[in-house]
Amino acid sequence: MQTPLWVPLIVAVIGVIGTVAAGVAGVLITQRRSDRRDDKTWQRDRQREQERWAREDEDRTFEHRRESYVSFYESLKAMALMAYEKGYGFHSDPVLPRDWNAQTFARLNRLRIYGRPAVAMAAATAYNAAWRWGEYCKHDDLDDPMFYDGQERYDEAEFKLLLMIREDLGIPGDTDDAR
Repeated sequence: MQTPLWVPLIVAVIGVIGTVAAGVAGVLITQRRSDRRDDKTWQRDRQREQERWAREDEDRTFEHRRESYVSFYESLKAMALMAYEKGYGFHSDPVLPRDWNAQTFARLNRLRIYGRPAVAMAAATAYNAAWRWGEYCKHDDLDDPMFYDGQERYDEAEFKLLLMIREDLGIPGDTDDAR
């Protein structure tokens, strides 16, 4: 008895098909796992990149906030000095220049953009106190109660602003030393 020729051929074809199918299935499974691993890696990298961008944006915003706080505070102090000098009569002109507060007001508007709302409110309060002090005190009249009232209001508002700025910027130190 002999085995017909077609039987070994069919067995060989089945073997080849099985081998090819196993190879293709192995490649597909490996590729799928590799794709999943690549997708997870890509997601992690994307998340890290977004976190880095967020940190950079936060750092940039912090720098803008710090710069706006410092420039406003310096300008506010210069504005208060002008009010002080008016009250003491250090200048011959009894009226402050028309735009004596313009630079400080412009810096206040910038602070409103970058600063925290509570600090912006304190800055506006200090600005208004300095403006009222300069506008309403009399020239070269130290007996004027508006001079001392305005100075006191300004000093309180300026001190509150300074404390809020230091807190917002995370500047360590004893707040009693700030005065």
